[in-house]
Amino acid sequence: MIVWGGWNGSTYYSTGGLYDPTADTWTATTTTGAPTARQNHTAVWTGSKMVVWGGSTGTVTNTGSKYDPVAD
Repeated sequence: MIVWGGWNGSTYYSTGGLYDPTADTWTATTTTGAPTARQNHTAVWTGSKMVVWGGSTGTVTNTGSKYDPVAD
């Protein structure tokens, strides 16, 4: 499982993590090439990469990026 971004009520996040259910551990994702911090975005798994798009940074955003867990 991969999670990324969010908002805690005062701060937008541009970080994420990979969860390994077998080891019950989390590993931080790289922030290199990550989109700007945001909430309410869409994330789609392509089978090899996660694409993050849209969301809000206080205003609606029309940008995104992709994450490749193999290259991380």
